[in-house]
Amino acid sequence: MRILTNRISRRLAGGVAVLALAAGTGACRDFLSGPGLTDNPNAPIEAGGGQILVASQVSLFNQQEGQLARLASMFTQQLSGTNNQQADYGSRYFITEQDVNTFWNQNFTGAGLANLRNAQAQARATNDQRLLGMLLVVEALRIGTATSIWGDIPYSEAITDATTPRLDPQQQVYAALQARLDTAITALRSVPATAPAFPQDVIYQGNAARWLRAAQTLKARLHLHTFERLGAPAAQAALAAAQQGINEAPTNANQAMDGQAPGNLRSVHGTTVNVDANIWAQFLRARTDMTANQQFIDLLQRRSDPRLQRYFQPATGQTTFRGADQFGRNGATASVVNETTRIPLDFRQPIVTWEENELILAEAKFRTGDLPGALQNVNNVRTAIGLPALTGPITLQQIAEEKYIAMFQNIEAWNDYKRLCFPSLTPGGQNFTSAREIPGRIVYAFSERNANPNIPAPSAQPARNWNDPNACQ
Repeated sequence: MRILTNRISRRLAGGVAVLALAAGTGACRDFLSGPGLTDNPNAPIEAGGGQILVASQVSLFNQQEGQLARLASMFTQQLSGTNNQQADYGSRYFITEQDVNTFWNQNFTGAGLANLRNAQAQARATNDQRLLGMLLVVEALRIGTATSIWGDIPYSEAITDATTPRLDPQQQVYAALQARLDTAITALRSVPATAPAFPQDVIYQGNAARWLRAAQTLKARLHLHTFERLGAPAAQAALAAAQQGINEAPTNANQAMDGQAPGNLRSVHGTTVNVDANIWAQFLRARTDMTANQQFIDLLQRRSDPRLQRYFQPATGQTTFRGADQFGRNGATASVVNETTRIPLDFRQPIVTWEENELILAEAKFRTGDLPGALQNVNNVRTAIGLPALTGPITLQQIAEEKYIAMFQNIEAWNDYKRLCFPSLTPGGQNFTSAREIPGRIVYAFSERNANPNIPAPSAQPARNWNDPNACQ
């Protein structure tokens, strides 16, 4: 990894908010491309910190909207993989180490960790605290997602001179990310409120106050990732961070249902297919390989949840909603994701949100004994989307299911399911026979194992990560 990382870290195109990441959707890969980003790779381009920031943000969108997000949505049975690779990956759990090379490598090379650290060094050299803070939050979100999926990962030695970087234990990675976020928060707090806009920040345009709150919500998210191991201290830390997290409530019900509150950390897209459009939109509009899952449809219908119509379209030729099963069967006439509301080409995919922050508060308060407070946070979300308030006493299942629905198409839904085991799901599996459990992680990439002897063979890798040791089934 070291040789490739050094080579790519010296070359990064800038100037626009798009990045060439892979081939087109016709090859079943995720991509964004644009002027200045698909030039001759043998012509090095020196990039400034702002250019690296915009490229790293778009690379982050790729991580949060691409195949990893599709896997999370299928593993948690919000969606079903009904055809081709998605059926194999998401409904039958047949995913190999060769299948994940691109998604693994992007964490470290190109606009991943290598260039994030490069840009952070530039920001420190020029004492640009706002740029430093933004870059650190992007790093924590990217690497936090990676360790939630793979567990132990190369981090402390990932971009050092180590040719075979060691795997840092997941617990240490989470602790290191909390430290990075603490540094980001200190940096962002020092930014004057009068600071001008920062156009190379496509997410918040340099609004340090919004970045600061997103950093706190991310801290709370990562603290909850460790609750099953660390217990009450993790819940207390999550509560303290979330109390300073994203607090700009949506202004109407549609905003709430679609995760579009103004302070939410969301992706940014244009409307040109194969260039800058939303990756979920490009994939789902081009392919019929994924549909609604029936258990998700059933859950939304039992609750009379208005998000049913926001998330999905009626089944083919019908006015009612229908999903495929956990194996991907019955997909031919199943409902698909709503093209008008949820996957317009320029849809701003919610990544870290007010809704999540409210429900982190709910879980953290529940864990620390404040059930009335937890109920209030759940009802804040329900009221925002037009559902009646619950009367209590609140249960962990109610909190978990509320968050599961709010985190539609978000990788974090899988992380929550692995911890909480709600809602109750029956696994898919090969040969239409239920697997013992829904996947708790995916295998390391072959490209890394082939170059790094610290990566164990697939058969020697754990089924679950340190932070969620208990299978749900």
